[in-house]
Amino acid sequence: MMATHLFIFFSLSSSLLPPASATSSHGGHGPCKDDGDIASICSHTDYVSLCINAAHTYGHAYAVIDAASLFGMHIHMASDRTKTVKDLASHLAAKPSSSQSVKQALVICIKMYGDALDDLVKGSDAIKARDEGTANSMLSGVISYYSTCDDAFTEIPAPNPLCKQDGTLMHIVSNALALAHLILSKGP
Repeated sequence: MMATHLFIFFSLSSSLLPPASATSSHGGHGPCKDDGDIASICSHTDYVSLCINAAHTYGHAYAVIDAASLFGMHIHMASDRTKTVKDLASHLAAKPSSSQSVKQALVICIKMYGDALDDLVKGSDAIKARDEGTANSMLSGVISYYSTCDDAFTEIPAPNPLCKQDGTLMHIVSNALALAHLILSKGP
């Protein structure tokens, strides 16, 4: 029952985020900032609406919304969601009704999510140090960790109960990579 609630919560969490048009900069969740400025920065990402939702969801913690703060919001969002899906994977792996092959795939996912959390921190630290090579390596690695989880189920073969979450996580980190490039291309 708990896994069902976690799955429903995580699956619906992105649909519970306010659409970019549902909040204004004066009555929304983030700091008082022109949504046009946010959209302009987010236009440099592949998943613009996800970027705008990150600003509305995590923007309250930032005095200014710029490429650097949007990068931080994406790292925060990826970390939060990775922790949630890692917990879900642990719960599913502990279920007696899960087959041995599914449990083995979930163990791979749990390991990959742990590695992703570590490399999200390293990637963020590399951006602060203006080390583009390390940042790209760490964040690209994070995307591959989520993909490795998917691959573990493809090899069984069995449906991946975490596939949707992995896809969303890859989109979040893809946006973070685009924002990292934007930050580092502007100079110190």
